[in-house]
Amino acid sequence: MATTVRVDDQLHARLRQIAAAEGRPSGEVIQEAVDRYEREKFWVSVKQDFERLRGDPAAWRAYQDEIALWDAASDETLADEEPYYSPEEEAEIDAEFAKTYGR
Repeated sequence: MATTVRVDDQLHARLRQIAAAEGRPSGEVIQEAVDRYEREKFWVSVKQDFERLRGDPAAWRAYQDEIALWDAASDETLADEEPYYSPEEEAEIDAEFAKTYGR
């Protein structure tokens, strides 16, 4: 189902220009923009949650202790496992993450 969304002329022109340059429908460009916006909002929220957690020394210590327990458990069972990704694949993943999230 298609729905009309009103935008100002400048935004409409920009959207048409991007869509034409990429050879995609405008709706696809909008979908990608909204998806990126939602991901960005999610990660900003995660960062804020961690900042709040760090602001409470007792809660932060409890979190660190729990992470240490999980790390210890995973080290025991995965010690002889081959890495899931090669170093080259990890570098590619890191580069894509940095490109997508600006880090």
